Amino acid sequence: MLSSTSDYYKARELLTNGKTFSDESPYLQYLKYAGTTTANDNMIGPDANVSFVSRLAYSYDNRYFVTASWRRDYAGRLPKEHNYGDFPAATVAWKISNESFFPKNDFVNLLKLRGSWGRVGNLGSIGYNYKSMLLGTSYWDEQAIYGVANNAMYKNFVFNNKALNPNLTWETSEQTNFGLDMAMLNERLNFSVDYFDKRTFNLIQYQTMNWPNTIGLDPMLINQGEVRNRGVELQAAWNGQVNKNFSYFISGNFSYLKNWVSDIGVKDADGNPGVWTETNSTFRTLPYVRQTAQGQPLGSFYLIKTDGIFNSDAEAAAYVKDGKRIQPDAVAGDLKFVDFNNDGKIDDGDRQYLGNATPKTTYALTLGAKYKNFSLSTMLQGVSGAQAFYAAKFMVLSDLEGNFNRVSDILNAWSPSNTSSKIPRLSKNDPNSNFGTPSDWYLEDASYLRIKNITLSYDLTNAMCKWSHLKERSSNMSVYLSGENLFTFTKYSGMDPETEGWDAMKYPVSRVFSFGIKLTY
Repeated sequence: MLSSTSDYYKARELLTNGKTFSDESPYLQYLKYAGTTTANDNMIGPDANVSFVSRLAYSYDNRYFVTASWRRDYAGRLPKEHNYGDFPAATVAWKISNESFFPKNDFVNLLKLRGSWGRVGNLGSIGYNYKSMLLGTSYWDEQAIYGVANNAMYKNFVFNNKALNPNLTWETSEQTNFGLDMAMLNERLNFSVDYFDKRTFNLIQYQTMNWPNTIGLDPMLINQGEVRNRGVELQAAWNGQVNKNFSYFISGNFSYLKNWVSDIGVKDADGNPGVWTETNSTFRTLPYVRQTAQGQPLGSFYLIKTDGIFNSDAEAAAYVKDGKRIQPDAVAGDLKFVDFNNDGKIDDGDRQYLGNATPKTTYALTLGAKYKNFSLSTMLQGVSGAQAFYAAKFMVLSDLEGNFNRVSDILNAWSPSNTSSKIPRLSKNDPNSNFGTPSDWYLEDASYLRIKNITLSYDLTNAMCKWSHLKERSSNMSVYLSGENLFTFTKYSGMDPETEGWDAMKYPVSRVFSFGIKLTY
């Protein structure tokens, strides 16, 4: 098979606004009658992509299967010298259960081995306007820049705000899979297992290290680093029939993932592997909390470890190094921070890699049953091994700022009569920086099990066909009652553990109840 695809994208938008209407009549709500109007236009693109695809598939005697493919993609967003990428792939399979030596019985109906390898390209980090930065326009407020009291002049000018990289090319993912498929007991039990090893290289990201701030341009996009993902996926399903009126099914899946950066792609001043720091992971006075280093998972939490709470002033004063207090402003009720580098003070040098937001395991279980016209299904879904930085503790468990409600747990903060609390003492100025220090006090286990869905339905097809003309058609009708996100079991103290690792009062998933009628004809 040979094929090709192409696409072209260009958009231009005009935003207009009118205000100070002399008459609020709905018949006069047009820009023509506005006292003042403003307009702003914007262009996205142009962008063009061309792809050539070839595919060859061969099977022999329903036992041996081979598929090979190759594609070349051209991207208009990339520099002309590097705008194409070649992405081959291959799959082989052996259906052992169709071999003559394989015993024919109802116990094992299918046994199949699979293997595959392939590459795909990605441009997700490159915007449509990447190559047209020089066409960007903005307004320059001279009064804001120079402080001229009565200067209200704005000047429209063309500028280049980002550096363009002439060597930018495709980000590429290469994945190897090995799998096993089985069907047993007259295909009532189906099972599959897959092992995968994925390598993503030439990652597209902004150059953050060794970029001078004096050249007047934002950092450019570069290809840098390599990330590995390795793991196992399991799937199983059982379909049972008790009698003609009652049937049921059970299906589930489980996956394990290990993620790490195999090549950071940058060097520090001493020639050692550098780091990627997520400077946007800040909140209030909290500095960044995530950093990626070679050998560590992506977006690892880079924090100062805590060792409980000082229960007396004497205990805080006794925390010393070479006769000097490690936390000179600490008193009873303050957090005790671990002096990781043993230099007698608490600073960024004491940070450690203390986990990440990527779940180590994910799983789901679906249960269903049907009795005559009634059907009931339930889906459970969960993760384990994930962690979340509950940044909102800064607001809801402290007394530092804001006139808003706190959570009730703040009533359990440390006090001389409540020395077993894990919440530091309340303070208006926080001299020990209990809340301003990027520590693992904010870090929580974000594992959870959620009842994702329960649906009860009743099939009205037979009744409908008796009294309607739809009986002449292939029609179905049912009514259902459904609930989404009904219950969540977790140790996480925030509103929702599904935060992707960062919780600054993120709005939780909604609990939804619905009733409906489903009709097909």
